[in-house]
Amino acid sequence: MTPATSPTTAALTDSITHTVAGLLGITQDDVLAERTLFDLPGFDSVAIVSVLERLEDHWRVEVPADRIVPESFETVDSLAVLLSAVGAEGGRA
Repeated sequence: MTPATSPTTAALTDSITHTVAGLLGITQDDVLAERTLFDLPGFDSVAIVSVLERLEDHWRVEVPADRIVPESFETVDSLAVLLSAVGAEGGRA
């Protein structure tokens, strides 16, 4: 996988929000209004895998299995932190 440059937090947040909303069939405002992603209807382990695959493809990064923990998927911000770290480390964390 070709390493990606580290995207801005705003770009990551927008991408995550768009991806989650599209996958769950809700508005981006619904995603932002929720306290945690796990509060969203339909955001479960299957959704996590789908969201992660889409974001990895979009940002051309690969999140190692040991970094895929529930805490990284609690909020849009926590997921952005994970993707930013992976991108900053050349596509792998």
